[in-house]
Amino acid sequence: MKKVLIVTYFWPPAGGPGVQRVLKFVKYLPNFGWQPIILTVANGEYAAVDPTLEKNIPKNIRVYKTKYIEPFSFYKKFLGIKNEQNIPTAVLAENPTNLKQKVANWIRLNIFIPDAKIGWKYFAVKEGLKIIKSERPNLIFSSSPPPTVHLIAKSLSQKTKLQWIADFRDPWTDIHYYENQKRLEISKNLDLKLEKNVLQEADKITCISQLDIEEDFGKKTDIGKCINIPNGYDEE
Repeated sequence: MKKVLIVTYFWPPAGGPGVQRVLKFVKYLPNFGWQPIILTVANGEYAAVDPTLEKNIPKNIRVYKTKYIEPFSFYKKFLGIKNEQNIPTAVLAENPTNLKQKVANWIRLNIFIPDAKIGWKYFAVKEGLKIIKSERPNLIFSSSPPPTVHLIAKSLSQKTKLQWIADFRDPWTDIHYYENQKRLEISKNLDLKLEKNVLQEADKITCISQLDIEEDFGKKTDIGKCINIPNGYDEE
């Protein structure tokens, strides 16, 4: 059986719709001759938590977790939010109402490029190289958001010459919550440059709708390597 290294930030006990896609890939890939290996974070910051999803992880799946630099703990202290409270992980507040929220949003949008999980990249690449050496996977697969997972996978692919599939559950720079946010031109341009580089370097691009291919990703790279794999449901 071939092996695929899956790079994902969202993994149980993370809840919400995003983690479901990766979980179901992991569940059914062995039926097609692929053994998943997971690279994720330890103690991630999630907007939703659902520990019951952990029972859906196949028992024979190897999961590697790394530490990472998490800015949300500083954000919570800055705004006086209790540590146990969950917060959105994309944009901190889509409609900031006070100065502290506006400052925190500005930092997230203009300093943390492409997202607030960029502090995971160093640790994930370091651990990923160890995993590749020991597990000898045939393929790398990364699923966003957050887009940082694609930067991790790209680095691993470049260093090991393994083929790589980049999966997009949402758009990157064209995502809706950037529409009314104030971003510096240099930040927007850097983000767009990173996105285009990922789209061009990945061997294949998968996303959840044909519309995303035609109106977004297919305009930034070879549309022929873009594949629509829509979300579905599991009868089991």
